[in-house]
Amino acid sequence: MSDPTHTEHPQPARPVRIGGLTGLGMIAMILAALSSVSLVIVLIAALMGQTVWGGFTIFPAIFFPVAFMLMCIELARTALRRRRR
Repeated sequence: MSDPTHTEHPQPARPVRIGGLTGLGMIAMILAALSSVSLVIVLIAALMGQTVWGGFTIFPAIFFPVAFMLMCIELARTALRRRRR
């Protein structure tokens, strides 16, 4: 039988962390890295006098700001989590 005086409270779910980043931070880092690679490809192609597919210029224009906003959200969540401790 169970002990009526001993009640277990479930622990809140902790976010999965890889290298100190949660999933949101990891997505932001991946988007920033892909955007950086895309910009480097555009710059190298421009130095060689070539043109590249337009997606290589639009991708960083959209996803660099998205990655920045995701990192801001991640920083705010981390600050709130540390404040609660």
